[in-house]
Amino acid sequence: MHYLLLGIGVILGTYGLYRFFLNANLKQITALLMVSVFTVICVALFFLAITGRLPAALGLLAALWPITLALWHKRKKPSVSSSGPMTRSEALEVLGLKEGASTEEIKDAHKKLIKKTHPDKEGSEWLAAKINQAKDILLS
Repeated sequence: MHYLLLGIGVILGTYGLYRFFLNANLKQITALLMVSVFTVICVALFFLAITGRLPAALGLLAALWPITLALWHKRKKPSVSSSGPMTRSEALEVLGLKEGASTEEIKDAHKKLIKKTHPDKEGSEWLAAKINQAKDILLS
């Protein structure tokens, strides 16, 4: 009876994960993996601590510390201006325009690019900021 309930639970859990992965975006999947890894680490530390292997648990924690720091630093976002202020020619290049582009052409090019690269659509925040900066420079 216990194995039957366990089997049903595994089947339902697998189906739930399948449905989640069908509808999830990259950020949601990454968050799920991070939470899963964190949970496994916490359970392992707890198990080691309650079985009297606290030094092993602390050793595991010390071994995982560099990995945790590396992941934390990786999450930092790049700065928008990496090599000084953007010039007008760079702004034209970013938006794919030529000198003498009209205000309407600039707005259309910006709208088209920002739709593709917006962070809400799994785009880059850095690239979206560069596109916005290019539009601001060309329209000022």
